[in-house]
Amino acid sequence: MLRIIAITMLLVFSSSVFAGGPAFKDGLKLYLKGEVSQALEIWKKLADAGDVKSQKQLGQYYLTDHEQRNFEQAIEWYRKASLQGDKQAAGYLRNAQAVYASWKELAAELGSEAAYETITFRERLQEGDETHCGFVVEVKSKVVLIQTPGQVRWFRKGNVYRPEDKRCAVGV
Repeated sequence: MLRIIAITMLLVFSSSVFAGGPAFKDGLKLYLKGEVSQALEIWKKLADAGDVKSQKQLGQYYLTDHEQRNFEQAIEWYRKASLQGDKQAAGYLRNAQAVYASWKELAAELGSEAAYETITFRERLQEGDETHCGFVVEVKSKVVLIQTPGQVRWFRKGNVYRPEDKRCAVGV
């Protein structure tokens, strides 16, 4: 009899835990199908309840989505995950803060919209792309090799602009 009561309690408890609502994977499936707003709703609900995966996913979304980019929200979601002890989130938080600082500098120089476009341009650089100094020969994580009119030179990604933004200021 005790065994039956224990099994019944276990089944009741486990069914209430697993029937609690959508999971992170449900949001991921929706996102991959292009149903972004529904995925965001699921992740937001989970993230508000403390789910670290969902907090990191929201941080990633707001940091990298080129139409809905929102640095403050990205930083906030990464901060929440980081405060729960997630070391990966702490690294993402530092990166998001650095990207945001870079954007603020660019926005002061070029304006808000051009700053977003410049950051997106830098993120998507590929061999053969044209920049303000010439054509991209090679792309690494933090630097880009560019064929300038005089020579091939390495540039930090933070010093690379779209062709229309500014003339190349390469020292002679």
